[in-house]
Amino acid sequence: MKPLVDLSGKRGLVIGIANDHSIAAGCARAFRQCGARIAATYLNEKAKAWVEPVTTALGAEWIAPCDVREPGQIEPLFDEVSKRWDGVDFLLHSIAFAPRDDLHGRVVDSSAEGFALAMDVSCHSFLRIEASRAADGRWV
Repeated sequence: MKPLVDLSGKRGLVIGIANDHSIAAGCARAFRQCGARIAATYLNEKAKAWVEPVTTALGAEWIAPCDVREPGQIEPLFDEVSKRWDGVDFLLHSIAFAPRDDLHGRVVDSSAEGFALAMDVSCHSFLRIEASRAADGRWV
């Protein structure tokens, strides 16, 4: 079956593969089926044990750490991309987080701190990533 989109030779950075069942893993699989080259991130060394087998099976060219909650984690990721590929053609941001205590019940009943953390990781991190990506003129 011919893929819907031809991504042959395109380079994509996938942020958010947690395991083989994560949405990001499914998207990365589809990108590869369309011919894309991919790289991916992992949250930390503990998460790397879950992510690395998935990215290896997908044929990811490389993986790098990126915890958006930690200052100074995004910029080195872009340095790595520039060093290895000299840019990317597309980026998938597929990360989300909320404190466990704030995942029970209604959204309006979540704590202000928990909601703020969820918005920072799940939404604002995308803006920070895009700002860092756009600031690096080597990115496509």
